[in-house]
Amino acid sequence: MCAHVWARSRDMWLRGGVSPAWSRRISVSELRRAILQQHGSPVDATIAALVCTGVVNPQSMGLGGGVIFTIYNASTGKVEVINARETVPASHVPGLLDQCKQAQPLGTGAQWIGVPGELRGYAEAHHRHGHLPWAQLFRPTITLLRGGLRVPHILSRFLHSSYLRPSLHASSLRQLFFNGTEPLSPHDPLPWPALAATLETVAAEGAEALYTGRLGQMLLEDVAKEGSRLTPQDLASFRPEVVDALEVPLGDYTLYSPPPPAGGAILSFVLNVLKGFNFSAESVARPEGRVNLYHHLVETLKFARGQRWRLWDPRSHPEVQNASQDLLGEALAQHIHQQIDTRGDHQLSHYSLAETWSHRMGTAHVSVLGEDGSAVSATSTINTPFGAMVYSPRTGILLNNELLDLCWRHRRGSGVTPPPVPGERPPSSMVPSILVNAAQGSKLVIGGAGGELIISAVAQAIMNKLWLGLDLQAAIAAPILHVDSKGRVEYEPNFSQDLNSENLDLTAWNPENPEPTALSSLEGGEEGAPGPGPEPDREARFPERGPGRVPGRGLRARRSGPQEGWGAFRLLKRLLPPQSWDPTQLTSRLAWPGRIWTPWLDGQPGASRGGDSPADGWLWGPSPALPEPLWPCPDPSNLPRPLTQDCAPAP
Repeated sequence: MCAHVWARSRDMWLRGGVSPAWSRRISVSELRRAILQQHGSPVDATIAALVCTGVVNPQSMGLGGGVIFTIYNASTGKVEVINARETVPASHVPGLLDQCKQAQPLGTGAQWIGVPGELRGYAEAHHRHGHLPWAQLFRPTITLLRGGLRVPHILSRFLHSSYLRPSLHASSLRQLFFNGTEPLSPHDPLPWPALAATLETVAAEGAEALYTGRLGQMLLEDVAKEGSRLTPQDLASFRPEVVDALEVPLGDYTLYSPPPPAGGAILSFVLNVLKGFNFSAESVARPEGRVNLYHHLVETLKFARGQRWRLWDPRSHPEVQNASQDLLGEALAQHIHQQIDTRGDHQLSHYSLAETWSHRMGTAHVSVLGEDGSAVSATSTINTPFGAMVYSPRTGILLNNELLDLCWRHRRGSGVTPPPVPGERPPSSMVPSILVNAAQGSKLVIGGAGGELIISAVAQAIMNKLWLGLDLQAAIAAPILHVDSKGRVEYEPNFSQDLNSENLDLTAWNPENPEPTALSSLEGGEEGAPGPGPEPDREARFPERGPGRVPGRGLRARRSGPQEGWGAFRLLKRLLPPQSWDPTQLTSRLAWPGRIWTPWLDGQPGASRGGDSPADGWLWGPSPALPEPLWPCPDPSNLPRPLTQDCAPAP
């Protein structure tokens, strides 16, 4: 029997903890290990874990979604990608992308449903790399459903979220997740006989039961009642794409990741640029070194955002067939390296940035490392929480809203947007990746969840592990930075205090989203993951955002003039000489002529409200009298505008 249990440990969410209420069930991590101990392959273990995760985390993934596998075969040394992401139906809604603005941020409704690819992805992966019988991979989850599934805590957080609850109650999911007008609570019974029957049929008849059989017909009839245009031909014609993984050298390691329309090319680009700065544990040992790292990281992420147009599906858009190859090469990395100066106060156009629609919720990830060194990194999704919020009551399947990702290429205010192409796979930030050190026989299997945050999080985890010398647990638990499409820098509330001292356009993550961003990673040497012992599996989830917790609010500095935010840490480096470095003093004040920015922490402002809106978590008002100077006055010629005398004049 499978279960998914979350154990809280300081800043991390660890998979595999077992509470007394669930002690009769094994966790997903233990399920993976059990499949390996039954002489299953890493792909077998991954499929079994994904099937189970789709039941205990139905808000994130399931049979109505899509999946990407990155698979390393230790016997051949080859790495391949199986992309079974959803595709555009042959008869999609005309003018669909004109609805992007109205659909944000959740994208509910049948018009956003893509052709599900999850199950055919499992079948393709099992056909190529499976060892155990197909049916055996479904038995633990069927046992869970037939034995009495209860609502997991994380699912309950989603159901009770004020952000999601109204839409859920108005949707067909109400019949599954609500008791009258109230959403189910943790450990409430969750009867789901339709899904149990579906899994039993799939286990016995294979994936074709859904794509060409009676299950598919029932699914189409159910969703047609909600306006879906999916047809039997859409299901029957779906095929996973099997391709070689992208390959990029990173020192002693080689990074393997999925090509477009997945996000591996962007991840490779970020790491390719950053490796040129030669960061190390020694280089970030002092605050000024960390500031230098953050500056270059922020600038690199800005340039990376400007390259997302390269993630269009090359099968449907031949004009971008070779666009991603530039991202893998040293030439572009060197060019961007030279474009990153000490300022960072450039217009958005400098980074090729333009506002686009995006989201930072959804997906689930599984990492498996076999005893022989073979590895699988798999990311699955129905897109935003609960997908389209369209439910098939006869099959028990939740449908995706993957076509919402086509809004990525719909630039706000632009009237030129290529229409969806039947069979096209939408662009994705999903980056299930494997790093291999052939000389040492070691591997790092990594991936993440969280929509557009995935690439930022995975890149920084790899940087932490390979270059900064952090162990695996610390590398994935470390808080991250992210740059959105407006060039704003976002960070976790517990990020380094060194960050809080720059006049950047900064903000801490909003607590609206009940799903933490997640990283999943495994590490092993030549013999891979051990069999009977504890699995070296750590999955960090951050930031924590949900009911009952008010995270600290971070800096969100105001834009000034035509510029889109002052450069990363430029001001800090000019304000403070090394001998007077005290970033903790700077977290509360950034002074401009007669004004002061004051962070509004947990509703206790440090200054009275002024004329500007405090909605960003900031108060804008006259500079109060300070008990003593904060820092020596810098040379005014080095500043973008004069400081007030909140500093000590030079003698």
